[in-house]
This record gives sequence, C-alpha cells and structure tokens, in this order.
Amino acid sequence: MSLAKSVQILATFLAISTLVACSNGGFSALSTAVENASQSTGDNNGQGSTTPTTPTTPSAYDKLDMEGYVSGGAYDGNFSVNLDKPNNALIINLPIPSGSFNSLSSVSIPNLPGALIKTYYDSNNRPQVAASIPLSYVLHGVSTLPSASLPNGNALPSMPVSQASTLAFSLSNGADNTVHLYLTPNAVGIYLENSYIPQYMGVTTSIRNKVQTKILGYFTIVSKTDNYSGGLFAAFPLSNDVVQAIADHLSGASH
Repeated sequence: MSLAKSVQILATFLAISTLVACSNGGFSALSTAVENASQSTGDNNGQGSTTPTTPTTPSAYDKLDMEGYVSGGAYDGNFSVNLDKPNNALIINLPIPSGSFNSLSSVSIPNLPGALIKTYYDSNNRPQVAASIPLSYVLHGVSTLPSASLPNGNALPSMPVSQASTLAFSLSNGADNTVHLYLTPNAVGIYLENSYIPQYMGVTTSIRNKVQTKILGYFTIVSKTDNYSGGLFAAFPLSNDVVQAIADHLSGASH
C-alpha cells in the first residue's frame, strides 16, 4: 500500500494473541463495564470514632468531560475518545470497518515511550482499534517524528494545522488496515487507512460527549481514490480551557 513519502512506517506484523481486558493498564477508559466510582468511607466496626475529613474540591482536570462518541452517520454512537485520568493519558479510538487484523494485547508504540495501541471487540462484537497517548505528547506534540499529511497527500481533516508529526502501524500482514497517529501541540489525530472504504464516501460529523452538549472532536470518512485507499479519521483539537487544565494537572503531578 502506498504512503506519502514523508511518512515513517514503523510496521510490525504481530502474531495473534489473546486479548487482555479493556480495563488493563492505560486502557482503563475502554472498559464497557460500569465502574462504581464511589469509594467506601470505611467502617470501624464499632472500634471508636473516626475523624471527619473535608471533601477535596475537584480540580479543573477532575471536572473535564472528555468521553466522546461519533454523533450521526454510519458510525453513530461508536466510542471515540476519553481521558484516562488515573494514567494521565488520552484514549483515542476508531472502528475497524472490515479486513483482517491481528487481535493484540496492549503493545508499546515505538518512539513514543508510554504510548500503547491495541485492537479489541466492543460489547457489540465490533472490531475497534485504540491508542493510549500520554498527555505530555498531547500538549506538546512530538518534534522527533517526521511530518506528514494523509497518505493521499490531503491536509488532515479538522486538525488546526495541515502538517503534524506522524507514525504508522500495520494491523495485519495483508495491510487491510494501517493506523496513523498524528501529534501536534494541543491536537491529536488518528487515521485508519482501510482498503474496504469505497469511493464517494467522504463525510464529516462531530464527536460529542454522552449528553450531546459538547463537541470534543470530528470524525471523517475519507473517500477512496484511484491511487489510495480510503479510511476513517478522528481529530481532537483541544480548547484553551482543556489545555490549561491538563497543563496545570501535569505540573502538579510532576512535583
């Protein structure tokens, strides 16, 4: 499959392995099980009184609502993004329309320490690919990687700049699906190049939070052309308030 000359292909053909639970490691935000967020205040079983504690005021980071789903179109309701707050990572996700791919455990991404990628089946048995990106890369980009546009040479849909640092991974030795990550300061994009996307399918829709009150990003179906496969692209440009909340949190976490 042809890629833009400036794209660095870091293709690793991985053997099929047993899927790990979606809640493992940096992928806790992918779990379909409803977690009980409330923690017990404890029970001393009658062994004396406990000292009341003052509730901690949630930080701006704690309050961030980043759980997003495709809104409208053929992939309406598909999970797309979430903030993995305990692990200081952004989870970005795309459906896999068709084609062969290896079922992976969480796999480290070369040249991006702490970043992970995996494929899995969601609760409706639909194949998905997700990446966990440390928030430091989300805020600052990665200057050590080459720059590129889409494999067909077009600008990145709905991204704040037309060029971004990028790397790519093949999900199968048949090259039906290739994942490209795009990292630029305050924005992340993920593109699944897929040989099954037909021509004349280009459309963009929003990615919104659960209650449909906030746009978190944009989902684009990239049409196939004579020379290039089509694909699915999700872009997540971060607003100034989100950037500030993450920066303040990381600054505090680093001390």
